[in-house]
Amino acid sequence: MKMNRALRLVVVAALGFVMVHASPARAEPIVLKGITPWVQSYYWCEPLLMFQRMVNSNKKLKGKVIVSYLGANEVVPTFEQFEAVRNGSVDLILGAASYYSGQIPEAMAVQYAKLSPTQLRKSGFYDLMRKLHDDAGVVYLANTGGSPGKAFRMFVNKNLTKPDFTGLKIRVTPVYISLVKAFGGTPINMAPSEVYSALERKVVDGYGWSYGGITDFGWQEVTKHVIDIPFYSANTAIIFNKKTWDGLPQDVRDELEKIGMALEAKAEKFMANYIMKEDTLLRGLGVNFLNFSDADTKLYVETAYSAGWKAYLAKNPTNGPKLKAMSE
Repeated sequence: MKMNRALRLVVVAALGFVMVHASPARAEPIVLKGITPWVQSYYWCEPLLMFQRMVNSNKKLKGKVIVSYLGANEVVPTFEQFEAVRNGSVDLILGAASYYSGQIPEAMAVQYAKLSPTQLRKSGFYDLMRKLHDDAGVVYLANTGGSPGKAFRMFVNKNLTKPDFTGLKIRVTPVYISLVKAFGGTPINMAPSEVYSALERKVVDGYGWSYGGITDFGWQEVTKHVIDIPFYSANTAIIFNKKTWDGLPQDVRDELEKIGMALEAKAEKFMANYIMKEDTLLRGLGVNFLNFSDADTKLYVETAYSAGWKAYLAKNPTNGPKLKAMSE
């Protein structure tokens, strides 16, 4: 009996020790998987990487959620990324409206916006854009376009003195088609991976591209001139899978909303600084900067916007006029 009593005391003491010192099970943080359309080094991808850093370093989100960057088109092909976020294969993307305009045609309005992302929040543009994305089954969190009117330029291998693309074959995406046609050029749709050899073999005489980033592809080696007249705004945004978003705790969503708003302002500063450095880089690499007369410059820019809006409004007669009015 004495022995049994002693044994019971030892067991009770041991259980007490375990109960006092055992740590309660901790829930693992939610991992949000994100991808970009372009390689990580391309400057338009930086806002998603900023978002990742802002989320992962946020004290209120510590232990609750982290963003994991999976990669670019080696993970999901560029033109399939919108569907990947919509069906939940990934949780968020840096979406480019020009790549998912087939699913949400109205999204392209941001490209012609003359207001900054922070200004678009005040005009009502952001709210309508968010609703349109919500109706399509995704969540539009933040417009990462940066500096308005300084997103794109045309690069050519002919020394132009005025806006005239007559006789020139220009590599395009939907972004540039209206402008190229307006000035008599022949638009040729072509993947970025084909541009270098197409320029080298003179299959095309030039191309439209974002303000910077041609050195990521080595195109400066086969590019003689840049028309130093930027136009349009970048059409990128942080987009979430709706089920993922709705499944996050309310306090997490509230904090992500704040981060999204702060990200827009940070992206504006980043893009502005990058643009200044890019011009210095291109000049140093021997790319010649073309300028037109004041009258031709005005014509070039006005034509870019008028031709762009005309094509856009023809496709989006309901919400297009509203978005146009709120973006100028």
